[in-house]
Amino acid sequence: MADDPQTDEEWQVAADMAYGGMLLDSARKYGLVSGGPEIDVDRCAEILVAARQRGITPRDDAPERFVAAMASEGVT
Repeated sequence: MADDPQTDEEWQVAADMAYGGMLLDSARKYGLVSGGPEIDVDRCAEILVAARQRGITPRDDAPERFVAAMASEGVT
């Protein structure tokens, strides 16, 4: 896809953000959180599959990275 990450570092960041986004979406569905950005779960899944095919998986601190990225963007 034209909007796919290009470098390994971009794939790593994308995998981390996709994983964090999916966690947020799940937490919202279970009523654990409200608000935050709209999550395109299908695109997150695509990113995670494509990253995994390149040997890239979300880092252990991916949820924290996701929250920090959202906070730096002013997303609440």
